[in-house]
Amino acid sequence: MDIQTNCITVKQNEQVNPKFVSLGYGDAGAAKTTFTAKAQEDVVIKFALLTATQNGMINDIRIGNQSLNCSDSDIEFKALEYSTKRRPLVGVGVDGNIQIAIDVTLDADGVFGGGFSCEAIDKAPSLSAQAKQLNRFFGLGSVSVAAAGTATLSAQALRGCTLRDLMLHAHGASAGVIVEDITIKGRSIFSGQASDGVALDVLSTDTTGQFVALNTMIQTNERVQVHLKNTSATAVTVGGACYVD
Repeated sequence: MDIQTNCITVKQNEQVNPKFVSLGYGDAGAAKTTFTAKAQEDVVIKFALLTATQNGMINDIRIGNQSLNCSDSDIEFKALEYSTKRRPLVGVGVDGNIQIAIDVTLDADGVFGGGFSCEAIDKAPSLSAQAKQLNRFFGLGSVSVAAAGTATLSAQALRGCTLRDLMLHAHGASAGVIVEDITIKGRSIFSGQASDGVALDVLSTDTTGQFVALNTMIQTNERVQVHLKNTSATAVTVGGACYVD
């Protein structure tokens, strides 16, 4: 993140500055629950550091009234969880009047919590001046893939952005789940034999972003689809997201 080009200057001449913005901690479940955070001074929000005791989805993440999700579908929770090897970057400057809100739906009753890393800055630019920094995630939603069945994750762009690395996650045992194809703007990004696929596990949170980079621009109303096949004897829920800019 080049903070100078974002018109943000990090404070470096004080002995102690804020490094984290705390977020609400508490119960969540199958009904959408909203957790909020608000910095007490001007900071740049760096990375999301979230955790939950259940799998689930981020229905939206907003700074002020601006969503960081560029699609019409939910964001896989693991994309923002602290343990991912990816880059849940936020990179937006806020002042003490701007609220951050995260809508969470878990697969079952559990506990959600976390926060954001940050750096103190001289003055936060307006959100309109940081419009390009608000493109951070592209939710792919979630789908239940029946035993010995197929299903498709599908999401439409709400605004133009560049898809960077892809992340998929099984909410349960993932052995036997195959990604048969991925299409962006109607074109497959697979190059191989028609009957082959990619194991879901190799696109999970344990894979670093450089190995799953899409680096593809997408415009409003264009669509990303992930075609899944379950070769196991048990239904599996799969969620996904792309990190974008």
